[in-house]
Amino acid sequence: MAIKATLDTRFFFAFYSPSSRKQEDWCKTVVLESEKSKKSASHAYLASCITIAELYENMGRLVGRDVVRLRIASIKNSGIEFIPVDEEISELAGDLKLNSGELPMSDAIIAATSRLFSGSRVLSDDPHFNELKNIKLTWID
Repeated sequence: MAIKATLDTRFFFAFYSPSSRKQEDWCKTVVLESEKSKKSASHAYLASCITIAELYENMGRLVGRDVVRLRIASIKNSGIEFIPVDEEISELAGDLKLNSGELPMSDAIIAATSRLFSGSRVLSDDPHFNELKNIKLTWID
């Protein structure tokens, strides 16, 4: 199975605290697809390891470090792979950041990961990604 998209940190906030029933169902579908793909030794969705840092920083303030640790373990167990930030991702992220205005480095890393692994598809509603050419955003409110 081909990788469908890279999950932005906002996806995980939506998964654990959805804003609507429609969003809750959509997030569950993404995770279920990941669980199914795991059985065939592939991945339907992935995330950047920078997302782990963002989850600890932002979600940790809301629910605490131990809950975040459990959620990350659950995410990994569902078949969502976290891609380490290597030299190739770092170089592309730096280039994206150099050519954009207010793009945070974490979003540049997520965008670079998506370009290299998921055909530039990102599940997010983060307006920072709109600064980037060829990033295809998908989101359900």
